[in-house]
Amino acid sequence: MRLFPERPSPGEVVNKPLGRGLSVQLPLALNSRNGQTLRPADAPSPSALRDSLSHVETPILKTTSSLRLAGVTIAWNVFQHFYPYFGAVDVDWDAVLTRTFRRALADDTSTTEFLQTLRRMVAQLEDGHGRVHHSQESSSSGLPVRFGRIGDEIVVVDTAGHLDRTLCPDVGDVVVSIGGRPPEQQLQERKRYISGSPQWTEGRALQKLGRGDPESSVSLTVRRGGTEKTCEITRSDRRIRWRQLRLDNRPNTVDTLRTGVRYVDLTRAEWPTLRQHLGELADADGVVFDVRGYPTGGARKLLPHLSSDTLRSARFQVPQFIYPDQANIVGYDASGRWTLPPEEPQITGDVAFLTGPGAISYAESIMGIVRHYDLGTIVGQPTAGTNGNVNPFELPGGYKVWWTGMRVRKHDGSQHHLVGIRPDIEAERTIEGVRNGRDEVLEKALEVLRSSKQDSSSERGATASN
Repeated sequence: MRLFPERPSPGEVVNKPLGRGLSVQLPLALNSRNGQTLRPADAPSPSALRDSLSHVETPILKTTSSLRLAGVTIAWNVFQHFYPYFGAVDVDWDAVLTRTFRRALADDTSTTEFLQTLRRMVAQLEDGHGRVHHSQESSSSGLPVRFGRIGDEIVVVDTAGHLDRTLCPDVGDVVVSIGGRPPEQQLQERKRYISGSPQWTEGRALQKLGRGDPESSVSLTVRRGGTEKTCEITRSDRRIRWRQLRLDNRPNTVDTLRTGVRYVDLTRAEWPTLRQHLGELADADGVVFDVRGYPTGGARKLLPHLSSDTLRSARFQVPQFIYPDQANIVGYDASGRWTLPPEEPQITGDVAFLTGPGAISYAESIMGIVRHYDLGTIVGQPTAGTNGNVNPFELPGGYKVWWTGMRVRKHDGSQHHLVGIRPDIEAERTIEGVRNGRDEVLEKALEVLRSSKQDSSSERGATASN
């Protein structure tokens, strides 16, 4: 069956050395008739084979050296032949295979240990979508505390809905140790098993700090000023739903700020809500759109209301691999690129977008359009630097791997992977701002809009004088 316009020629083979004087020769094209590969007359039909396979229950196999070697071999080969970002990542993939085999054979004796080995392998790809899970993975629980990086310090930036100043820890406390160990050391250990750009892995590792067995306790030593104190904290027995808490003191999903500027959190506002407020947004002198996270589907529908021109997304490219080892790539299918004609009403006031490392994938498709078509001033930090469709596959023993199978280039053809969308104006939190409950990134955006309004007033005044 032909997947792409190009295909190997009949009789074409590939020759590969296996080591120790051995080599393999494999055909790249098989003879077929009526779209089906030729097979013996007594072979079961494809439909009968699929029906038989659908009734096979795959057991959770006990981890053995053979199972671990099989898992590493399958996963490594999937990436070797199909991962589209090797050109952007500085990795010796052959050396990764050797190291992973050694760990799987010498160090791993349990499902959990092998799971970590697979995660460490996937981390070498620097793929923000890359992750590994096991169907029977033991659950862990986090602390009712959210950590953030501010300068060189790791700081408590949120607690589970409580702002009582008598509590320990308090928002704005600098973390000295978790369970008696420096948080920076634990952060670096976490990063070894997280795939993605530096900005993405930092955020993910901060989310995982302090995780452990549900209902277990840990000591957290924090500092404020010159005073240190140690808190005993119990991990929750269920997942903490941070989205129900303060979200960096953000305003309501759709709000009017004291400055008169309209605010819209695109990570919470669904399209029916956005559509209801379009008229108000179109009449506003200024609007701030918040994309510091993963936006809803309404974000894509909003974009045509920000430009009188037809918008197109970045270059979504599905690689057409027909040879092993990604040799002689025949091309990329870019047919999935978005085309967004303008829609009424048009939002014509001054616009700012907030973003940062938590904006990944679809969020970066949105922000890439904003950047290329200059739909507003971007304020914050670089986005995650990972875009493209996610391709999962399963390994023997109940392991499942996710990774990016599509290459995405910026509108100008330059690299997006690991780079992300850079802000026009960088803004970040300070410890003092966190302690006072301020959203300094939003404040910077309001400052930008205020400055833009003053500039526009000055230009109008100068025109009137002339």
